[in-house]
Parts: sequence; structure tokens; C-alpha cells
Amino acid sequence: MPTVLSVDGLANARDLGGMERNDRSLTPEGVFVRAEMLDRLDESGWAVLRGHGVRTVIDLRRPEEATGAVPDDMLLVRIDLDGDERDFWGPFEADGRWGTPLYYAAHLQQLPHRLAQVVQAIASAPGGAVLFHCGAGWDRTGLVAAFLLKAIGVSEDAAVADYLASFANADAMTALHGRSFDVEERHAVLAAFGHTPESAFREMYRQLDVDGWFRHAGIDEGAARSIVTWRGHVDASPHGAQSSLEPRTQACSRGSRPIPAQTRGDTRP
Repeated sequence: MPTVLSVDGLANARDLGGMERNDRSLTPEGVFVRAEMLDRLDESGWAVLRGHGVRTVIDLRRPEEATGAVPDDMLLVRIDLDGDERDFWGPFEADGRWGTPLYYAAHLQQLPHRLAQVVQAIASAPGGAVLFHCGAGWDRTGLVAAFLLKAIGVSEDAAVADYLASFANADAMTALHGRSFDVEERHAVLAAFGHTPESAFREMYRQLDVDGWFRHAGIDEGAARSIVTWRGHVDASPHGAQSSLEPRTQACSRGSRPIPAQTRGDTRP
């Protein structure tokens, strides 16, 4: 299970450390932290994150969603993971899939340059933990988390548990942030496509090919190695993605009750 972080101003924050990998080892703590919007953090909340080692914050929200700043001793990187490609988002917004893992695979395939910016930001970040977040810390954050977990061979069950934690945290998020996070709507959209939250994420994660995506996105060797070693905190392992790094280097020398399209704004997951 991921390590829950108790931070005033956050209700969906966790360290991706402590999760079981396919070789039975555990992911290291203090490398990656996922969270929702940071708008409600005060000085004490930032102090907790600083004490946890966070030195880089990657904001995955669209430009019009961006709010606030980070302390002077932290690096802020803003990356629009969604993008504004209407041909891509139109169908997902129309049927509600944009708020579920049902769009992840298509996003990775059709908009690889979006995640590529995140990969490069992680690879070039200074020492310390990297915190990445969006609005709810749910799907844009969930996509990045899934990719990082698969890259070092985190077990399917552990990755699913991390994704489902956002559902468990929804009531606390609503109480903290004063708005709904559309849990019932998410369930309804997934059901319309024959899925539960668990089955949708599990299917996506099982099919996620990190090495294939590196090739597809044209990720350079150094950036890829940063991801598959979690910024140098784990060794290369045949159970993760790095088993094919050498060959790659040589080869290269939304349903019946959709979440309303208009809510893909400040309520974007």
C-alpha cells in the first residue's frame, strides 16, 4: 500500500513508497508524492511536505486552472497534461470517460508529447522528492502514477489499491475543498462501459507497455533511465521496464449518466 501523508490542506496525498513490486521488494519512499490541488496548504502544510523531502512540484493542470505558488525553496513546473486537442477530447467528454481510466491508453498513444513533458521534468528535477498533482489528484495524477508504478514493476494489485484510494478519500476531499468529486457519476460512466473502477484501472495497467511508450514518444535514454530507476533509487530489474532499455538504445543509436462536459474545468480530476 502507498504511504498516506497526513498534511493539513490535503485529503488525497500519498507517497508512492512502500508498494509491493513483482519481485516482492517494496518501492522506496521519498521519491514520488501524489496529491490533489495545493491551494489549501498553509505554512505548516508546506513544512510537512518539505520535511518529507519534497523539492519539486509538478502541476498537471491546464493553464486556466493553475493557482497559487510554492515556497521559494521548491521548484514549480507547470505542465498541461490534458492539452487542448479537441479532436481527442471531444468523444471522451461526450460520454464521460474523461473522468476514468478509460482514456489513459488513448492519451498515451495519441498525445505522447503530453506525458513526455512530465518525464523530462522528472528526469531534470533537482534532488529530493517530486510531488505531482492536478485538481483532485485522481486521473491526471493517476495516469502519471500508473506509469511510474508500472515502470518499476509494481504489482497489479498494489497499483489498483493506489488508484482506489482516491475513491476512499472522496468524502474527505469534499469536506476539505467544499465540492463534489463526482464519485457516483464515475461509477455510472464505468458501469455503462461494463467496468468498475477496479476493473477499468486493472485492464489499463495490465496492458500498459512502458518500454513501448518510450519508443513511441521518442524518450531519450537518460530520461527513460530516470523513470525506470525512480531517479536512481532502485536498480534495473527484469520485472520492471528497464529490461528492454539496452535493445531500445541500440535500435534508436464518458455512458448513461456522463460526467457533464462542462465540468472539465476547475473540477477536472
